[in-house]
Amino acid sequence: MKPLLEVRDLRTTFAGNPATRAVDGVNFTLDVGETLAIVGESGCGKTVTALSILGLIDEPGRIEPESVVEFGGVNLLTLEARELRRIRGAEIAMVFQEPATSLNPVLTVETQITETLRAHRTISRTAARARATDLLELVRIPQAAERLGAYPHELSGGMQQRVMIAIALSCEPKVLIADEPTTALDVTVQAQILELLAELQGRLGMAMLLISHDLGVVAGLADRIAVMYGGQIIEQASAAAIFERPMHPYTEALLKAVPRLDRPVTRLSAIAGSVPNAATWPDGCRFHPRCPHAWDRCRTSHPELTPTAAGDVRCWLTDEPHRRVR
Repeated sequence: MKPLLEVRDLRTTFAGNPATRAVDGVNFTLDVGETLAIVGESGCGKTVTALSILGLIDEPGRIEPESVVEFGGVNLLTLEARELRRIRGAEIAMVFQEPATSLNPVLTVETQITETLRAHRTISRTAARARATDLLELVRIPQAAERLGAYPHELSGGMQQRVMIAIALSCEPKVLIADEPTTALDVTVQAQILELLAELQGRLGMAMLLISHDLGVVAGLADRIAVMYGGQIIEQASAAAIFERPMHPYTEALLKAVPRLDRPVTRLSAIAGSVPNAATWPDGCRFHPRCPHAWDRCRTSHPELTPTAAGDVRCWLTDEPHRRVR
């Protein structure tokens, strides 16, 4: 069966001297009702990938013409702005990072929910207000009717995030893109938001693209995981395969940085170095300057994303298993 959403050879470049290729040949699919998590450190290209899917890249950014984002048999990147606006927010919705900055500080909660409804549905003001109340109740905001008149600064971070989710769900989209939905929230509220997303996905039957820097956050939600580094997907497999036997050294390193309750840990593992600048990706494997297993081929030749029995991986070590010390 054809996937609900298919991304092929997605490349997004920002003008400069030199130009910055923030997303460089990303490919993935998303099926009906499925959750795909895209995981990686800041600067790996996760958010730019999400924004590119919805055509939200402004100058000096540019989505390269060979890129394809196919939804419902149509390449979204070839649509006129008006046609894309009809899909954006209605068929594919996004929960942005940092609700405190994503919500308009001078508009009430009611206005921000109802404007999305009225943009995509033929609905009266009274019906839109009633729908807004229902949505706030859906995302478990107490005293929903009274909260409609609140401004974002009058709400806690967790409440703001719930309002963002309510806005995204207002038109019952087929795909929800959740970009770091638990950023800046304390662990208790994080758990509540993740539980809410899982419940709403099951209730509404939507597919979800979940973006996070933390494998621990996506562990209980994701069906599949795509690990990004250097603007590319470097490993993609089922969530079970990623957690049981990761194939790429970067995935291993991310897992070692996640706190574990089933074993005593005095100090968490850290990944040496930092994500390279997208304007000057290193030659060869882009992770090799930080990889403890790198060898000569890693430094000179760029690996392709290669299918294996467990999933896809972009690593020369799969060709040279005897060089790997686990």
